[in-house]
Amino acid sequence: MKIYLVSGFLGSGKTTAIISASKALMAQGLKVGVITNDQGKYLVDTHFMRLNDIPAVEVNGGCFCCNYGDFNQSLEQITQEIKPDVVFAESVGSCADIVATVVKPLMEFKTSHEEDTTLTTFTDARLLKIYLEGGDLPFQDHVIYIFEQQIQEAGILVINKVDLLADDVLGDLLDRTAQHFPEKQVLPLVSLTPESVTPWLESLQNTLQYATAPLKISYKIYGSGEQELAWYDAQLRVESGSKPAVEWVQDFLGLVAQQISEQGIPVGHLKFLLSDGVHHQKFSLVSGDGAPVFVIDRPEEWGQTVELTVNARLEGSQEEIKQLFQSCLTESTDSMKTKVKVLAEESFHPGFPKPTYRFPKI
Repeated sequence: MKIYLVSGFLGSGKTTAIISASKALMAQGLKVGVITNDQGKYLVDTHFMRLNDIPAVEVNGGCFCCNYGDFNQSLEQITQEIKPDVVFAESVGSCADIVATVVKPLMEFKTSHEEDTTLTTFTDARLLKIYLEGGDLPFQDHVIYIFEQQIQEAGILVINKVDLLADDVLGDLLDRTAQHFPEKQVLPLVSLTPESVTPWLESLQNTLQYATAPLKISYKIYGSGEQELAWYDAQLRVESGSKPAVEWVQDFLGLVAQQISEQGIPVGHLKFLLSDGVHHQKFSLVSGDGAPVFVIDRPEEWGQTVELTVNARLEGSQEEIKQLFQSCLTESTDSMKTKVKVLAEESFHPGFPKPTYRFPKI
C-alpha cells in the first residue's frame, strides 16, 4: 500500500487534484482511499469525495500532527474497509511540519510503509509568483510564514493552476522557482481532470519524496499564524417558497463574496457544497480569484429542498467572520419566499499546534 501525503496552503487545489488522481487510479482498477483533514467538524471535502464515489474518512477538529492517533485510526479504518492500493492523506491547509510530526512517526511505527510514503506540497501558481517576485501576499506575516514552511519541506513541489498564467509568465515563474529551490522536484500542474494529473501520478512512483531533514520551525510564529485565521462552518437547509431554493442559494453566495470583497478580508478559501440528495455541486473561492460568479447547473432540475454546507477559512476575528455570514443570511432571507434553517454553525480560531509526536532529526 502506498501512502501519499498531500500538504499545501489553503486554496491551493489539493482536494481537486486528489479527486482527479483518485479517478485516474480507479480507472486503472486500483483501490483508492482518502483521509481528509480539517480543524472543523463539517467538511465539504469529505462529503464531496463520497459524492464522487471515492471512499473517504476524516480527521476533524485538528490537524494530523496534533491528532496523530486519530490519523492512525483513520488509516487503519480505510485499510481494513477497502484494502486500498493507494491512500491519499490531505492535511489541513494551515498545517506545516508534516515531515517531523507525521512522516517520521509513520515510518517509526509502521516501518512496512517506509518505501511507499511520499509528501507533495501544493501551491497556487499565482501566490507563488507574488511571493518569489517580492510582492505583497494578502495575509499577515505569520500566516505567510506557514506558506513558506510548507514549501520548504516539500519533496514534490506542485505549482498548481498554471493554466491561469500566460506562457511567458509561467516560464519566468518556473525559472524563479528553480533558482530559489534548486534541490526540489518542481512540477507545474493543472489538476482539473484525471488526464491532467498524470505528471503528478508519475512523480509519485518515486520513493521518499520529502525533505531529507525535518524543518527548523518556530512554533511560536507558526502557532500565531494559525490563530490569525478564522474558521466558520455551517449547514443550512433551504426550502423553496415562491422563490426556488437554489435561486436563494445563488443569491446568498454572491452576497457573501461581495461582502468579503468590500470589507477587504483575506481569503484562505471558501468552499460551499450544495445538495438535494440527487444533484450536488461544489463552489470555491480562494485568494487570487476575481469577482466570482456562482452559477448553479440546470437549476430547474433541483428539488424543492436543498442543503448547503459552508466552510470558510478567512483572516480576521471569528466574531467578525461569523457576523458577516449571519448578516448575509439575514439580508438574503425572506420568509415569504424561502425557509432557511441553520442546522449547525460554529466559528473559532485554530488552537496552538501541539504535535502528538515530533521527530526533529533524520
